[in-house]
Amino acid sequence: MSYQVIARKYRPQVFDDVVGQRLITDTLKNAVTHDRVAHGYIFSGARGVGKTTTARILAKAVNCAKGPTVTPDGTCDSCREITAGNSVDVLEIDAASNRGIDEIRELRETVRYLPARDRYKVFIIDEVHMLTTEAFNALLKTLEEPPPRSLFILATTEPHKLPPTILSRCQHFSFRLLDYAEIFSRLEYVCREEKIEADEGSLAAVTQAAEGSLRDALSLLDQVIAACGERLGEDHVRQLLGVVPSRFLSGMVEAIDAGDASRVLEQVNELANEGYEIGAFCAEFTRYIRNLMIAKSCGAESTLLQVPNDERKTLGELSKRLGEEDLARFFQILLRTQAELRYSLQPRFNLELGLVKLVHARRLAPLEGLLSELAGARQATAANQSEQAAAAALTTPAAPMASRATPGPAARTVPAAGPPVERKLESAAHGPAAIAVIRAAEGTSPAAPSSASEQEVVADPRLAAIKSLLFDQSKKFVSSCLDHVSGWRFENGEVRFTYARGNSGSVWADLLKGRENQEALRAACAEVLGQPVKIHVTLDEGEGKAVAARPNARERAGRDPRVGEFERRFECAWVEVKDLSRG
Repeated sequence: MSYQVIARKYRPQVFDDVVGQRLITDTLKNAVTHDRVAHGYIFSGARGVGKTTTARILAKAVNCAKGPTVTPDGTCDSCREITAGNSVDVLEIDAASNRGIDEIRELRETVRYLPARDRYKVFIIDEVHMLTTEAFNALLKTLEEPPPRSLFILATTEPHKLPPTILSRCQHFSFRLLDYAEIFSRLEYVCREEKIEADEGSLAAVTQAAEGSLRDALSLLDQVIAACGERLGEDHVRQLLGVVPSRFLSGMVEAIDAGDASRVLEQVNELANEGYEIGAFCAEFTRYIRNLMIAKSCGAESTLLQVPNDERKTLGELSKRLGEEDLARFFQILLRTQAELRYSLQPRFNLELGLVKLVHARRLAPLEGLLSELAGARQATAANQSEQAAAAALTTPAAPMASRATPGPAARTVPAAGPPVERKLESAAHGPAAIAVIRAAEGTSPAAPSSASEQEVVADPRLAAIKSLLFDQSKKFVSSCLDHVSGWRFENGEVRFTYARGNSGSVWADLLKGRENQEALRAACAEVLGQPVKIHVTLDEGEGKAVAARPNARERAGRDPRVGEFERRFECAWVEVKDLSRG
């Protein structure tokens, strides 16, 4: 008798033998037990996960001489013929090679006749997504109103290609990929039955190479048995299957952790000399970094790790030496490198570049940290400018008229006479209020400042801080409204924003008076000025009043301390300035 491959020899013959699809097999067993077998089923899933096998078992379950039963005996004529694939009442059709309307018309003619011997005439159509549109249309009416004692089982790896009209007329079962433990235990069982000595490492290599397909795992096991004989060695198996040894992967991680680019490139050269495929190694190393990330986040004993026990220990030790941010960055770089390898004419060069990036990736500073540093520098600069402005205002000699100035926190800090005084003011006395008091003492009306003074008021660092805070809080519209103010004043817990009288000024003032905008502006002012405030939005009293020109985007960027700090840190120059406040 000719040799029968392992994948066929150990093919499940009853529902309980199907590996990894317990929910589906239990549902089908209940349907058979309670005589609720539907006329049409769709079995979808990846290759080698049990779709056609389950279809054959269902056909035996409904046609067994001792049935219908969930445990067909396998000895009656019906069971033996279905297993051998030559039953007259169970037809297996390959839709990849019989995809036209003529073949489906022949099937429709066959369906009209009752089964020759069995209870049901079963049609198993494999790769059904390969049928043409016309063939689907011809099959549609038969699936909607099938003849009695007929059963259709459609198997496919791409269910999204099936027309909705076909999907709606069948019960759909989605077969999942098998996990590491399920495939590994099945391989152990087969090795015991075949009297093959295999260590954990060799079976782990076969399991990983199968990528969730049990049929692929059994086919690979057949291959390595033919190459190694009755004793499987891990090194030989890995070299035969092209699976990179785990010690090589861990050594690569150690070299990257040490920042040793020379050692990394030497290992790539060793990899190429031993005949490993570059793309396969990149995929293996990406999976290894993913396992490290899981070991770091969930622990080395997590069920998410699909690796043998000895590798769990290595992953746990290596994960302690790397941070989650580093592993996430490594993972991202490797995924990008793996995608580039598919279309590269020099895959080794792309791999070497990607690995060298990993060596230097830990030197990169997170963007969030840089932005927080710039924000801190901006706040410190704004505070210094505010204190300097207040101190400069207080050093102005006061005239005797200062005694008639309006009482208030700012006015009380200005001496009536005497030499210049430099004093640090509280937050309520900083900026425009103190400047206005000094102007009043010198005989200048604070209500009608000059154009240059307006520019000083608008350029106050506290106003810039308020606009920046609103922008950071996603209140960009409110921040853009403040770009058009002609002046602002903070005094006695009240903040007044002034707009030039005219069409555009009135529009901006009305927009800023909205309830939500007022609340956002009040919160931002309170945070920057350090106390609860009231907001007032007014228009200039005189139409001919000079209004400070609003600086353009480049000028505002040049005044922003964050931009200057960014230029100094990265030694860069401006290329383009875009005004984000205008949307």
